[in-house]
Amino acid sequence: MKQKFSIVIVCIYTALTGAILWQGILLARRLQPGYAGGTDMAMIDVTLEGNVRRPGRYRVARGTTQFEILQVAGIRPTSDLSMFNLTAQIDSSSELAVGTLEKPVGLGEEPFVVRLEFFFGEMSVIADDGRSVPQHEGLTISPGDRILTEASSQAELSLGSYSRIDMDNFAELIVDKIGSVENNRIIVELFQKAGACWYKMVYTRNSELFKINTLPVAISIGGSGADFFVDAQSDRLVINLMDGLLLVERTGGGEAINMISGQSATIYYDERPFQITKLTPEVSVNERFAQLSREKVNYLSRQMPLNILFCGTPAVFYFFNIQYDRNVAAIVRLPRELLIEQFANGISTLDQAFLYGGPVMVATFVERVLDTRIPKYIVFDKSDIIKIAGVMGGLQANIDQNAAAYLRLAQGKQKLSNQMLVKYLSPAISGAGDASRRQSEMLRSLFEGLQNKNLVPTLILADQIISSTETNFGATEIMDHYRKFSEKANWQYRELAIPAAEVRRNNRTCLDPKLDQCKTLLTAYE
Repeated sequence: MKQKFSIVIVCIYTALTGAILWQGILLARRLQPGYAGGTDMAMIDVTLEGNVRRPGRYRVARGTTQFEILQVAGIRPTSDLSMFNLTAQIDSSSELAVGTLEKPVGLGEEPFVVRLEFFFGEMSVIADDGRSVPQHEGLTISPGDRILTEASSQAELSLGSYSRIDMDNFAELIVDKIGSVENNRIIVELFQKAGACWYKMVYTRNSELFKINTLPVAISIGGSGADFFVDAQSDRLVINLMDGLLLVERTGGGEAINMISGQSATIYYDERPFQITKLTPEVSVNERFAQLSREKVNYLSRQMPLNILFCGTPAVFYFFNIQYDRNVAAIVRLPRELLIEQFANGISTLDQAFLYGGPVMVATFVERVLDTRIPKYIVFDKSDIIKIAGVMGGLQANIDQNAAAYLRLAQGKQKLSNQMLVKYLSPAISGAGDASRRQSEMLRSLFEGLQNKNLVPTLILADQIISSTETNFGATEIMDHYRKFSEKANWQYRELAIPAAEVRRNNRTCLDPKLDQCKTLLTAYE
C-alpha cells in the first residue's frame, strides 16, 4: 500500500494545531512601545515598569495577555514574575511592575542517579538484600546493588548526566554510595571487585567527589574528571589513564601516587611498589568495547522513542512520544500552570520557564517531571500553523451546531483552512471547554486519517515546512523518522493528561504534578 504523509511531519505540525490556534489567536498583534497617539477604541495603554529590558508605555489591543507584553518587553534572569498571571488578559489601561529577584533564576540541583543504560548478553543486578533485580534499559541502580556481567557480555552505566562506565565480560561492580554528603562533598563511591571497567567521569559541581575502590587501592578522581580503564586481574590491578588526574592510594595507607594523562600503573596484590609506565599505543579501550558501541547504536536506532517538545506561544505546551518498538504515538498536554518549582530556583511554572529560557529550559523541566529525555523541540506561532495547513490543503473538521452557526457553515464534515480554521478552533464560539474538545477531535481524526492522505514527504517539502519555525530538527532527520515509521503498521494513538493536583500560588491556580505517576505515565496505560 502506498505510504502516506510522514508521522513526524504531519503530527509535528498538526498535534499543536488546535491548541496553538485557539490559544494563539491574539498573538499576531504587534505591540509598539512608546506609541503616543491614536484614537482606536479597541486599543488601550499599558505602562510596564521595573526590571525588564524595554520598560515603557505600550499601546496594545484589548485582550492582550501579560505573557505577550512581557515577551516583547524582554525579561531578565533576575525579573520577578511571581505575581503575574501570564495568561490574564488586559481589558483596560493598566500599570504593571516587574520586581527583582535576589538571585538569578536557574535550574535546581538534579538528584544524582545511577542507571543501567544498555547491555547485551547475560548479566545480573543483585540488591543489597540478596534479591535479583530484573534488568532493563534505564533501570535505576540503588546503593548496595551489585552489577555482574557474564561471558561475552558488556554493559554501560550512567552516573548523573555526563559520566559513564562500560563494564567488560566477567566484571563485578558494587555501588556503595550515591550522592552521600560527607564533609560538604557529594560522594559517589563504587567498588570494582573483578573484571575490567572503562570510566568516563565528569564533574558537574565543585562539591562532587568520585571514588573507585578496589582490593589493593582506592582511586579518587581529581580535576574536572578523568577517562581511565581499570583491569582487575588475578594477581594485579592495571590502571590506564587516558585523560585527567587520579589519586591512587594503597588500601590501609602507605604508598600513594598522583597519576596524570598518558600514564599506566600496575599494582600487585603482594604489595610490591607501584610500577608506573608510559601508556602504550596498543592499549585501545575503544576497540575492546566496539561491540558494545555497535549494539547500543543499533538498539537506539531501532527501539528508542522519538521525544519532542512543542511550544506554541503565548503558552501552549505538548510532549509528543513515538514508540517505534510498540507502534504507539502518545501526546501529553502540558498545562502552562504546571508547577516546576521543585526543580528550579525562582521559576514556578512552565510558562514562566519559556519566558526565561525558551524551549530548551522548558524541555529540561519536562524531562524531570516525566523522567525521560527530550532531545528535540519545535516552537510555533499562529502564522506557522496557517502556513502548514495551507501546504496540507486544509484540515478536515466535524462542524458541530455551535460552530456551524458561528461560521455560517453546514454541520458535518468540512475542510477548513486559513482564518476559517482559526475561527473554528477559537474559544469565542462556545467557550474554552468546547474549543479543547474540538481540538482533541481534530487531533484524533488527523491521526486516524493518516493512511488516507495522498501527500508524500520529500526532503524539499520537509525543509520548506521547518524553515520558518524555531527548531533543532533537520529535514534529513524528519525523513529518517518517516522511514522508521513507514516500516511499522497498526499504529495506536494515545492522548494522555499529566496527573496533577490543583494548588494556589500567589494570584493563580496551578497544577502540582504527582511525580510518581508522571514518571510512569508513558507505560501506565498498557
